[in-house]
Amino acid sequence: MPSDSDLILSAVGDIMLGDLPACSGFGVGSMIARHGPQFPFEKCREGLADSDIVMGNLEVVLSRFNPQADPFARIHLRAQPEAVKGLSFAGVNAVTLANNHIMQHGSDAVVETVKALRENGISYTGIESAEFGFKNFSLIEKKGVKLGILGYNFRPEQYSVSRRIDVAGSLERICKDIEGVRGKCDFLVLALHWGEEFIDRPSPEQIQLGRKFVDCGAHVILGHHPHILQGVERYRGRVIAYSLGDFVFDLWPERLRKSMILRLKLVDTDDIRFEIRPVLINKKWQPEQLRGEDASRLLAEIENLALMIEADASQEEWDKDVARELQGFRRSVYFHYVKNLHRFGPKRFLSILQGIIKNRVSTPTPQSS
Repeated sequence: MPSDSDLILSAVGDIMLGDLPACSGFGVGSMIARHGPQFPFEKCREGLADSDIVMGNLEVVLSRFNPQADPFARIHLRAQPEAVKGLSFAGVNAVTLANNHIMQHGSDAVVETVKALRENGISYTGIESAEFGFKNFSLIEKKGVKLGILGYNFRPEQYSVSRRIDVAGSLERICKDIEGVRGKCDFLVLALHWGEEFIDRPSPEQIQLGRKFVDCGAHVILGHHPHILQGVERYRGRVIAYSLGDFVFDLWPERLRKSMILRLKLVDTDDIRFEIRPVLINKKWQPEQLRGEDASRLLAEIENLALMIEADASQEEWDKDVARELQGFRRSVYFHYVKNLHRFGPKRFLSILQGIIKNRVSTPTPQSS
């Protein structure tokens, strides 16, 4: 058991407080509209309460919109600013914004997001802009310990509609940044948006990259983006979580609703201890910490994922598995739309269909930063 003087960081996966198009009208954002901003976090708050710092990937903007009047492109993967109250309720006090959806509604929406975070005492990282005064470094001091956080997005700009202000990741950039901040903090966390979706293990390239970041000076690496859990490894006494999966999200397959709270004890920089608390996102999109046999089963699955971290595995085989998983998910999306047609209603479904077609034929060309 940790002592009262130990610094406890609880890390969670992707937090998305709007609606996905496939759950328009009954996704996370719609649940918040009906039940209030605390609703998504009511079942997990207890599992986070004994933490000094709670951190996740905020994969949504907190920016005002009109769900009745705004067009398709403006309402999905977007949350009303008051949704930030749910983060505070859960004890979330640090987020990374470096992800492939943060620029989906433009830089003004990011500015509005930062305003909401600042007003609620939530640190952020993963964006930088001289124009807006954003710097990609967050420093949190608790119990006399200084925790530094850097965030990076390795994913392409597929959704950006304005000049990019999220921070693109690369080996050279990150190692240089680590060198620049290592004297300012006792522990350094990297939040990385990387990998491919729906595959339950990292690529050999990712593994090599993650270990190089530790060699450069990172103490903890927190991975996001795949929407599915991947293994956690100890490397040189440090911790690399390749994918924390989703935490609050409206993706429906059960394997994508399996999640965790990664609880790290930050006392010794060369011997970071961690505990995994198994979580399952229920059908109302609320993460619930599991108990008893359910917890034991999921914990065994997560521990088995660590055995699949192989730096010398075949990249070609991994690429094939990625393609197969993506194809399988696309089939599940079609089935999901048909199964839930009655929940959309004709008008909403037509709007979704028109929006999807429009997005596919007129995807904006992002401006380089």
